[in-house]
Amino acid sequence: MQGSLQALTDVFEGKDRCLVIPVYQRNYDWRTGNCARLFDDLLDVIRFERPNHFFGSIVYKVEGAIGEMTIIDGQQRLTTVNLLFLALHDCLTDGTLEPDADLAEWIHDDYLSSKHAANGRRLKLKPVKADADAYEKLFAAGADLDESSNLTANYRYFVERLGRREAEPGRLFGAIRKLQVMRLQLEESDDAQLIFESLNFTGLDLTQADMIRNFVLMGQGHEEQERLYEQYWNPMEQDVDFNSSEFIRHWLTARLGRTVKKDHLYEEFRAWVRASTHGIPDVLAQMRAHARHYRDLRKATVGEPRVDRLLRRFNLVDRTVTMPLLLPVMDAYRQGEFSADELLTVLTVVDTYLTRRWVCGLPTNALNKVFSLIWREAVKKRRDGDSLPEIIVPFLTSRQGTAIFPGDQLFGAELMKRGFYHIPAAQRNYLWERLENGDSKDTRDIAGALAAGDISVEHIMPQTLSGEWTESLGARAKHVHDTWLHRLSNLTVTGYNPTYSNAPFAQKRDGEQGFRNSPYRINSMLRDLDAWGEDEMVERGARLSEIAMTCWPEPVVRYSPRPDAPEAEPMGEETDFTGRALRGWEHDGATYPVTTWRQMLTEAVFLLARQNPAAVRRYAATTTKFRTRPAQDEPENGYVEVAPGLDMFVLTSTSDKMRTLRGLFHAMGLDADDLLFHLQPDGDAGGPDGDED
Repeated sequence: MQGSLQALTDVFEGKDRCLVIPVYQRNYDWRTGNCARLFDDLLDVIRFERPNHFFGSIVYKVEGAIGEMTIIDGQQRLTTVNLLFLALHDCLTDGTLEPDADLAEWIHDDYLSSKHAANGRRLKLKPVKADADAYEKLFAAGADLDESSNLTANYRYFVERLGRREAEPGRLFGAIRKLQVMRLQLEESDDAQLIFESLNFTGLDLTQADMIRNFVLMGQGHEEQERLYEQYWNPMEQDVDFNSSEFIRHWLTARLGRTVKKDHLYEEFRAWVRASTHGIPDVLAQMRAHARHYRDLRKATVGEPRVDRLLRRFNLVDRTVTMPLLLPVMDAYRQGEFSADELLTVLTVVDTYLTRRWVCGLPTNALNKVFSLIWREAVKKRRDGDSLPEIIVPFLTSRQGTAIFPGDQLFGAELMKRGFYHIPAAQRNYLWERLENGDSKDTRDIAGALAAGDISVEHIMPQTLSGEWTESLGARAKHVHDTWLHRLSNLTVTGYNPTYSNAPFAQKRDGEQGFRNSPYRINSMLRDLDAWGEDEMVERGARLSEIAMTCWPEPVVRYSPRPDAPEAEPMGEETDFTGRALRGWEHDGATYPVTTWRQMLTEAVFLLARQNPAAVRRYAATTTKFRTRPAQDEPENGYVEVAPGLDMFVLTSTSDKMRTLRGLFHAMGLDADDLLFHLQPDGDAGGPDGDED
């Protein structure tokens, strides 16, 4: 690699020069804020008469046609300066600035056009394909510009700044020529990907997907880059609406069987690819196929009417946490491995699991781990003839601790007593959509009407009691009001109830567009009531609970795993592993085979002590389970060394071991769900000291 500090404008100069942004680069992402900073820096160069201004690095490779430079890094800076040159040229020729034909010609010939380019292009810069159309329209007189493009927005910004005439055009041009960059030319022997990864980017940070795109495409030849980009990468990004990092994270999580952290996605992807037997084309083909699944799941375009009908209501709430399960499920369905009925089974149980947990107010932080595990464990347990959906159902229904599947008793109790008025809009729309329509094909768009504000969720017993309401509720009016006001039984949907405000129940029932004439099923039970009090609320609450039980039924479990089927379960916060036989443990992508809980605890704490010895020693000082000793001495009976001079007592029960390990995880800021235990479901490892050794 050859490098030198040079003027940025030197990169542009040359009648045959063409700066090519390869397809593996990200789209042009700089915003007007970035452009404002550049323009202000140029004004400072003028104001303080600075000899130069450092503007980052440009890394390129000379390849392709004569005069072509492939830009490895620096495309954001080069493109932005190119836009500034174009804006300056146009302002010099259209009267925005004092006309200067010589300067305009200089800018056009040296920095915008490439008259003698061997590849036949007339423009100096060749943007990435997704930006090319918007860029070329900037040069076409009378063309309708692409107003959705950052290129257009930033060009317009520069035109507007130039119109302020904050600096004389010639001096501004001179300031641009004082921009200096570290210009690095790669040789044939240089590893472009390694250099790319080690660069310090001075513009917007690359997304994880940007890094992955560069990794999979950069090492390919020009023609292969184009083919892979056009055939796989670009269609994939379009299918996921360019939320590429999120999609790839879910896709990779499904393959690894564990949650991939957002800021480690690139590293995890690279490690997986390098360890995989699949070549880059195969990997991209898999991603492309799953991107279609991702699109069809999110847009309810699977093509099976029953499935799409379910997905339309399923997607009223953000359910992306389920993608590590649903992507491989959809792939198996598309491969013909199971039927539409079985696909419906999976979607229904997932919908029920998530809804019941939300109604019961259970935390969502366990869900990433749950849905990252299901597919891998289901495949492991599957025997010839087994239905994967029937394996997935008990995997969810058997969850314990923070990941529990709420049964009918807990679900029903929460439906009766929880307040459902002050809830997020998405959950509100979904809840009333389901309660009104159930699984009927004859439906009303409750969710859409709520979202549009055409109808609203209203109180039957009003939020402010009038004298008449107080009298009708009786001596316990205040208690009834405080208890039942926001509960499900006292709520309904209508477009007219605000008209009645705190009017008596009979008026709300019998008035124009009142409950008696309401078109909604949910109001049918109000039509013939003579009064509205606590007894009626109890009765309606029970009826709504029955409806909810049919919308989100507790699944019937038909699958019985074979006796030797292994299981995997996160350590979590509450699960009691007493009596469970251990096959191994897994953390941070590595798996360690063990046969006892004592061995697991020793290895896990030893590993954590190597990674962060200070944190382990701080925690050890807070508990009697650890003790220090002179390094030259031996550990006392019942203790094992986990760090030099630091011993841990291990003759404890499994539950005590879990308390020690969970406490250490908390002290180190680690997620207890990130430690995964590989279990034998029928194991009995009871030992004389109460440990399952």
